[in-house]
Amino acid sequence: MTTTTTTKITIFDTTLRDGEMALKRKFTIQQKIQLAKLLEAMKVDVIEVGYPGAASDDVDKIFMVSKQVKTSIICGLASSRLDEIAAVAVALKPADRGRINIFTPVQSHAQGADAQLFDTIKEAVSLARNYCEDVEWSAFDATRSDPDRVCKAVETAIKYGATTIAIPDSMGVASPPEFSALLKTIKNRVPNIDQAVLAVHCHDDQGFAVENSLIGLESGVRQIECSINGLGARAGNAGLIEVVKAIAQHLNYHTSINPTMLQTVSDLVHNLKKSNTSK
Repeated sequence: MTTTTTTKITIFDTTLRDGEMALKRKFTIQQKIQLAKLLEAMKVDVIEVGYPGAASDDVDKIFMVSKQVKTSIICGLASSRLDEIAAVAVALKPADRGRINIFTPVQSHAQGADAQLFDTIKEAVSLARNYCEDVEWSAFDATRSDPDRVCKAVETAIKYGATTIAIPDSMGVASPPEFSALLKTIKNRVPNIDQAVLAVHCHDDQGFAVENSLIGLESGVRQIECSINGLGARAGNAGLIEVVKAIAQHLNYHTSINPTMLQTVSDLVHNLKKSNTSK
């Protein structure tokens, strides 16, 4: 079956942001540029470069990568704090195609917390849209949260301008049936869900990151967030190579990834990890 009759799945790479959480020393600007240019050549759709809220020098790193990479979307992460969103916007100024990725924790049991949560999402997403047309909102810790709250939060984010909605298994706690059920609930109960791209970001604490990422395709997921060699916090993220190879075998979906470059990129990340974790 040719790609003209199959659905394109966006590949979002977070090696440079989530991946470096597994390193003793952060990637240098030169290392980030080197890897980002290789990811661009491999036709990765979205490259998440850094999180200025956690490291102020990520502003410069996102800025410099934005000047070098012109075909892939360059993404920076922010919490719902307005100053963090503004910092990402500054960092993305040179980007031909930029994205602000906002995360908001959605697990709370405090009385009255829901109204505050929805107000926070409204303010954060609205501000990001003033800076950038491409805004992603992530429901941090969605798999340990009340599904009603998650659905309402997703609806709010879309209402105020989010163009991509990510449902993360932030702590890697969900089994594939549990994660699939949550995604189906969101797809069926959020009235404006078709106005945004549905994405997943899965961690591998129980070994389900790749399986959970792929199981979402049947629930309308059209973006998978992953990293080279599964590099990431704790047990890591869904491995990009495994995800791409699995999709390549699927009759209904395809990616834009150039498979001939997978080993080259894997080797580079392996060597960078080795150099950035040694004493």
